Amino acid sequence: MKTRRRNALHELNLLNERFKGEVSNDNGVPVLVVGSSLGSGQINIVNLEKGLMAMEFDLSLKQDFELPMDQTDDETVFLFYCLKGNCLHKFSGGEIVTKLEELQTAVVFDDDAHTSKLIFKRDAHVIFNCLKVNMREYQKGTEDSERETVASLLNSYDKKIMGHLHVGKFNLEIGELIKKLEDAKFANSLSSLSYFNGVCHMILAKQIEQFQKDLEKGLKPATTLLKAELEMISELTDYINNYPEVEHSISSISEKSGLSPSKLQLGFKFMHDTTLGEYIRLVRLEKAEELIRTTDLNISQVVYSIGFTSRSYFCKIFKKKYRCSPKAYKKNANKIALQNEKKAA
Repeated sequence: MKTRRRNALHELNLLNERFKGEVSNDNGVPVLVVGSSLGSGQINIVNLEKGLMAMEFDLSLKQDFELPMDQTDDETVFLFYCLKGNCLHKFSGGEIVTKLEELQTAVVFDDDAHTSKLIFKRDAHVIFNCLKVNMREYQKGTEDSERETVASLLNSYDKKIMGHLHVGKFNLEIGELIKKLEDAKFANSLSSLSYFNGVCHMILAKQIEQFQKDLEKGLKPATTLLKAELEMISELTDYINNYPEVEHSISSISEKSGLSPSKLQLGFKFMHDTTLGEYIRLVRLEKAEELIRTTDLNISQVVYSIGFTSRSYFCKIFKKKYRCSPKAYKKNANKIALQNEKKAA
């Protein structure tokens, strides 16, 4: 943990030579606060083992700002994603400038002759996420299925297309994964760091998977929905996640969003690979599981508190998902909690 924080602090101090701000600790995690002469915002870095680093830029700058992303001679792969706003990319010494749009993915292969630069435009709020992979170090990592899959995919391309920028499709699924990183940004414990690491590898795998499909099939629109409509689907997803107990229906959500039922279904199929109704049911089930496991509510109270109207139907779909009845699940959760209390005592 100390080594990771020290590496992150080193990277932030290097960035601070350009941002002229202050590097401080926020809940034990180093954060770079941008100097007021340049604007406002902050940069977070979590350094993960064996060549993987997660970076978030949340910036509102007073002037156009050009930031070199790599100052090493190693072959590096960047996976970019604009969660809010947009920014520009170019290679050092090159003249081609590429715009990276909100909700859009990009994979960049750097080498010593082609190093990436990001350009942030003035008077624009940007939340920009970056996973930085040092290929040599990453491929030395511990053997696990996710790392092996990603390393294999990266290795199959990096020798062929170093010095290449691939701009991908709009992808809301990756945006949702990046939002999950917020819950683990302050990774002070081994468990939270493991969670953060897992989500980062999921993002890596999704980015590379999309990149591979793009190369095989060519860039084609992933959906006919407009970007504004995709953003609305993202907002509706957050709304359902936050309020599962509301009596959601296709007609009520259509009225709330201004999207037609067909566009709602298309958007949820694109984003979650499921229908709107199935997504609502899944969110309620996951909330019910949490309540059964962590509260003293009985099964009936749980059922009606999260928006289900039939206990028998709830028990049926709960058993299908969790392989046991809600009653047995709660009994087992209480048993585990009691064992943990005894160990702590």
